[in-house]
Amino acid sequence: MPIGLYIILFLTFGLLVASFIVPPLGAISPSVLQGAALILGGTWLLYTTANIPSFIQAGAKIKASYGNASITIGKKMDEEEETSKEGTDG
Repeated sequence: MPIGLYIILFLTFGLLVASFIVPPLGAISPSVLQGAALILGGTWLLYTTANIPSFIQAGAKIKASYGNASITIGKKMDEEEETSKEGTDG
């Protein structure tokens, strides 16, 4: 991922934490910081989901699981899996 995405992610969490720590300072209330953090977080999420195919081509592994279901995208077969498949073919 580009370094800019890490900066945006850092700013997102920083603004969320600051919104709970900083008292209202008049012009900037904590809700404004929370709103800015949500906008930056949404931007980061949209960018990463839109670029999943390019991440996979670069060799990234994506795994998602919920309960008993799981899906893995971009997984390369291990040598053990290859040898077990070769042994069952013939």
